[in-house]
Amino acid sequence: MEDNKNSFPVDIKDLEIINIFQNIELKQLESQLDQIRKLTLPGGETLLSPSSMNEEIFILLKGELMICLQDNDHHAIARILPGDCVGELSIIDDRAPSAYVKTSGQCTLLAIHRDVLTTMFEQQPDLAVNLLKLLTERFRQNNTILSNSFKLQREYRNKAERDALTGLHNRAWMNDVFPKQLELSERIGQKVTLMMIDADYFKKVNDNHGHVAGDETLKHLCKVISENLRETDLLVRFGGEELVVLMPGTIVTQAHVVAERVRSLVESQPVILDNGKNVDVTISIGLAEWSEEESVENLIEKADRALYSAKESGRNKVGIF
Repeated sequence: MEDNKNSFPVDIKDLEIINIFQNIELKQLESQLDQIRKLTLPGGETLLSPSSMNEEIFILLKGELMICLQDNDHHAIARILPGDCVGELSIIDDRAPSAYVKTSGQCTLLAIHRDVLTTMFEQQPDLAVNLLKLLTERFRQNNTILSNSFKLQREYRNKAERDALTGLHNRAWMNDVFPKQLELSERIGQKVTLMMIDADYFKKVNDNHGHVAGDETLKHLCKVISENLRETDLLVRFGGEELVVLMPGTIVTQAHVVAERVRSLVESQPVILDNGKNVDVTISIGLAEWSEEESVENLIEKADRALYSAKESGRNKVGIF
């Protein structure tokens, strides 16, 4: 942009809508106001660029400015409306702009050089206060946007790491968290036991009552099991009707007591379907105690063997590797 392109004298009335000039004695700034340029720019003009140093603050009188991350980007990450300004950070930190500022359509602006602005601050300190308030409000708005963005990211991540049917953590979460927990347990010398749970004859539930009943049964099992674990136990839907529980600070004999309690509770609490019918269901459980430096995969394999042993011996039992 050429320095004097479409430049016109400034009328004091132009300043009445500008936020940073609110409650300022403009008559005391007449000599500085004579040095302010009034510009009219066409649409698509690049006002500020990260590739060029800036020495002016631009105040929008008419039109709309777009803040863009790329020079050829037509998607604005923010928009500047009349009364607001751009370029002030370049004046403060003496660095190039961090984004591109472009005119959305024809715009009328005021351009104030940093030297002129400094003199105006000396003449009217409240002008600096107004600019500080404007920047503070802008930072608050940005913080709100970031906070909402992080919240949305957390929601997306939560959905990605949760099983939609049961609400339990899924294998993706397990693959991320279990190794970290074992690393922590090894560092502090803590025992860990893994419990693998599988519903007995679950296919018969689906065959006899339908897949909706199967879903209800699975949710019932997860509820009973999760309500009878400690807060430190990590429960995951491993796949199908299989569940995995990592139990930090627990030796296998302690885990066996918990497993028997959970098995007995499931057996004694039939599932009541929406149609009023009851479905009796049992579970088989395999336990394996973790050895130092052992991988999650190997620990799961040991618990799976114990689970297989429980099923081979008649189901509705707890097996220990």
